[in-house]
Amino acid sequence: MKTDESSNTSNPFRDREPLEDSLAVKCLTEGEIDVLGRMPWSSNATFLVDISLDEKIIQGVYKPLSGERPLHDFPPEIYKREVAAWELAKQLNWGMIPPTVSRLGPLGEGSLQLYVPCDYEQHYFTLRDKVSYSKTLKKLAVFDIVSNNTDRKAGHVLEGKDGNIWAIDNALSFHHQFKIRTVIWDWAGEFIDSQLTEDLQGFISSGPSESLVSLLTPMEIDALVTRAQAVCSAGSLPYDSTGSRVPWPLL
Repeated sequence: MKTDESSNTSNPFRDREPLEDSLAVKCLTEGEIDVLGRMPWSSNATFLVDISLDEKIIQGVYKPLSGERPLHDFPPEIYKREVAAWELAKQLNWGMIPPTVSRLGPLGEGSLQLYVPCDYEQHYFTLRDKVSYSKTLKKLAVFDIVSNNTDRKAGHVLEGKDGNIWAIDNALSFHHQFKIRTVIWDWAGEFIDSQLTEDLQGFISSGPSESLVSLLTPMEIDALVTRAQAVCSAGSLPYDSTGSRVPWPLL
């Protein structure tokens, strides 16, 4: 385990200054990975790691393919969907998803996401009534509809120490069948901000990036574009008329 003067042996998590996306991606892609330990409460193998590059140390969350449990409704290599969520958010210029790459790590190929220092006592249910976060959380609701997130639990919405909202654990997304399951239904029926609609229309016009296309099947890409078109046409967020499109557990 690498250490520096700011290390705390009782707490493996490092604070850090805000990091530009380009530098974060460079570190994630090229840095040396040192596994610190397994993250708790994860159904698949998920590891906190130090990443060292040019005397700079950041932290990441490493999800190797070798640690994935087989799922009956998703194909293997769900780690690629973590990367796809970042690629979609990047193309839309929406933020919210920490920089994430696919690379070979100590336990094989997997996703590596920038770790976000945060307060784990905070989650969607504690953050949704904060007026300063309403716009971002509503944007996340749109993002999850477009990306078809089937597992947006409250604990997957973090308040970073940088003051931003971050959405993690996006592996169960982009299925070609509409399978949305989310706790974010508070804005059902409300109009979608015109800027978000314009961003989605730009995405539809230009088409998914080559990086995004390489991570999903042709059927999933077609479904992604169709959902973006449907959101733009509707102009408002949908209701869950069944009352069952929520993940379990909620947190």
